[in-house]
Amino acid sequence: MTNDKLKMTNVGVPAAHYLNNVAKRLIHLTFVIGHLTLMVVLLTAAAYAETLPLEILPITTKVSSGTNVPTQLQSNIGGMSIGYVKVGTQDVFSLDWRPDFKIGPWGLGFDVNLGLGDNKPAGYENLVIRYAEYDDSKKGLRYGVLDNVTLGHGLIMSNYSTRLGNQVLLTNEQVGLKGYYDFERGVARVMGTKSNIYYARAEERINPVLTLGQYYVVDSTGRKVTLPGGTTQQYSPVSAIGVDATYQLPANWQAYAEAGQLMNYGNGVTAGLSWAYDAMVANLNFSAEYRMLDKGFVPSYFDVDYETNPVNLSSAEASGQAKNGYLAQLGVNALGLATLTAAYESYQGSNSTLTADLSAKLSDQVSLSGYYKQPNFVDYRSLTLEEGSILGADIAIKINPMTTLVTHYKKAWDPALGKVASTQYYEVVFSF
Repeated sequence: MTNDKLKMTNVGVPAAHYLNNVAKRLIHLTFVIGHLTLMVVLLTAAAYAETLPLEILPITTKVSSGTNVPTQLQSNIGGMSIGYVKVGTQDVFSLDWRPDFKIGPWGLGFDVNLGLGDNKPAGYENLVIRYAEYDDSKKGLRYGVLDNVTLGHGLIMSNYSTRLGNQVLLTNEQVGLKGYYDFERGVARVMGTKSNIYYARAEERINPVLTLGQYYVVDSTGRKVTLPGGTTQQYSPVSAIGVDATYQLPANWQAYAEAGQLMNYGNGVTAGLSWAYDAMVANLNFSAEYRMLDKGFVPSYFDVDYETNPVNLSSAEASGQAKNGYLAQLGVNALGLATLTAAYESYQGSNSTLTADLSAKLSDQVSLSGYYKQPNFVDYRSLTLEEGSILGADIAIKINPMTTLVTHYKKAWDPALGKVASTQYYEVVFSF
């Protein structure tokens, strides 16, 4: 925030009055946190009173969470942070609390945000439900932010996310409902999002080495996207169907095939091999596949960028050319201290795409993660941000056992501004 904006904000407002408002908000947040903490402690005590001895219940700090978790009591009542959020010309200091609660198969995670100031970025919300779920490994239901959603082997839907890629903070609009039920011979899966994307999938285990799957996915309303210059474009609703097969081979190899159709646009078929190996000091995985696509088909149409940057199917069909190509992916995990994933995708008559994700623990005090995306990779000159690539990073520095400084950074082409723009989010995280 510039000095001019500070002057405009404070004209005619006594400092005592401004500080009084801040104090009221801090008191209100303390009240909310206190009641939520008390509620969880009481519920936990009631649920475990008959099985635990009469003593203070264990409380642990949860660093991350997933859908498949052991059946045990886990609660994170730390996660307090003081942050600074800047999006374009709007910025605000934010007092945040991000707890995770786990009781057996039940889980709940949410964000409580209190902005200290009136110049809040668009989409800033005081309470965001990250997830509420039940998962006992045989059946599960999750409401909240959904990530890495893939159907079959990704020919139609691959790594779809309800997150909006151009936003740093989560909102209650970026959520969905996903569930599954595991029968003895197969699995049924369903999903629906607040943005009106739905799927249903059935999997059948034919024998110990062969599994067949079939699915239907639909975007019932289409997407409305902001283009360079501030104009908007409405993308039509799209539906798709697909079938897939997976066959287990010796020596950790796997063969697979998938066929799909974007209704009223085109068809695609893929076949490939995947391999995984545990080398003790590192886990490796690799996959390569060949895809045969007709002129109206776009592979992995529902992907991580679908919510904010879908492919124009009408333009793809207008090219009048069938596209065949290949996809190669590599993943490395070195003792959990460093991970790398990379993917390269190329088709006849189209630009290639290149993506990479990296995370590393440099020391007990410093860790970092970063990602890079270039959806229009032509040659090394196209690695620049002006050519449409996206660069992001998170750096965490642990000052002492209870305090961590975190910097979130993202730089990408902003279609609304017509230029490369950066977004920063700074935090001071307190762990108890």
